[in-house]
Amino acid sequence: MYIFIMNPIAGKGRAKTIYAKLQKNEYFQKLNTVSFCTKYKGHAEEIAKSLHRKYRETDITLIVVIGGDGTMHEVINGLKNKQIPISFIPSGSGNDFARGTSTPKNINKLMQNIYETNTSVPYWFGSYLSKNGEKRNFVNCLGFGFDAVVAQQANQSKIKKVFNRLRCGSLVYLYALIRSLFTFKPFIIKMELDQRTKVFKRCFLLTINNHPYFGGGMKINPQARNNGEHFSILVIDSISKWKVLALFFTVFFGKHLHFKEVSTYTAQKITCYANHSIPYQVDGETGSTSFCTMIKQPLPMQVKGCSKMVQNNRNHIN
Repeated sequence: MYIFIMNPIAGKGRAKTIYAKLQKNEYFQKLNTVSFCTKYKGHAEEIAKSLHRKYRETDITLIVVIGGDGTMHEVINGLKNKQIPISFIPSGSGNDFARGTSTPKNINKLMQNIYETNTSVPYWFGSYLSKNGEKRNFVNCLGFGFDAVVAQQANQSKIKKVFNRLRCGSLVYLYALIRSLFTFKPFIIKMELDQRTKVFKRCFLLTINNHPYFGGGMKINPQARNNGEHFSILVIDSISKWKVLALFFTVFFGKHLHFKEVSTYTAQKITCYANHSIPYQVDGETGSTSFCTMIKQPLPMQVKGCSKMVQNNRNHIN
C-alpha cells in the first residue's frame, strides 16, 4: 500500500495542482494507493501518527509526501522513528529536502523511480530538544539568529504569494533577508560540540545542517553531507551588516566559506546556550529559545525516488 499525504496549500496551491496531474500518471494508477489531504497546520503530523492505528506497518510500502519542507517536517515527526520508507514530491516554496536528496523535479520521472526500483537510500535526520523539553526531529537544518528572523519575515511576507506564483520561491528569502538585515542584533552564544566548547560574542548566525541547502536553494553549508556520524555546523560571527549582504550573494554558489567571519565544525551532539531567548528556525518553522540540544538520529529513514538512488541501482545492475 502506498500512502500519499498532500498539503493543498503548499506553494500557494501548487501541491493540489501536482496531485491532480499525479492521478493521471500511469505509474500512480498501477499502485494500490490511499490518499490524505491536510486541512490545517499540524494535520500532516496527526495523519502520520494515526497510520499505525489504521494499518500494520508491514502493509505500508511507502509514504509519499506532496508539499513543502514544512509538510515533510510534520510527517517525520508524526512517524517518530518508525522504519517506513518515504518519498517527497516537492511543491512548496523552499523544497530544500528535494535538493538535499537530488529528488527529480519531473513528476513522471519521480513516479517511474518509485515504481520501477526496489532500492532506497538512507537519510539521517536530526533530533532536537529545546527548553520546553519536547524532543522532535528535523529534516534539513536548525538555525539560530539571523536565518530564523529571515524565515519568520519570509513566512509573514505578503509578497511570498507573488514569488510562489512565478515559481521563484527562493527570492522570498532574499527579499526577507534585505528587510531584516538592518534591524537584527547579534547575540552571545555558547556551543558545546561533543567534548569541545566554543563561545561566540557577536554571533550573527549559527546553523546545523543535514545537507548543504536552506532558504530555498541557498548553499549555506556546502561541505555538509548527510551521514549517520555527525552534523555540519556553520557559524557567522563578528561581521558587519554591509559585509553580510555581500556574503549572502555568494551563498548560492557556496563561496562564502572564504570570509574570515565564517567558521565550520562537525559534531554528533551539539548543545547551545544563550543568555536570553533568541530566535530559531527548524525546517522553515520559527520559534525562540535560550537552550537547545541536537543529536544525530542513530537509525536512518529510507528515501525512495531520488536520483542518487537510481544511479546507485544502475551501478549495481551493471
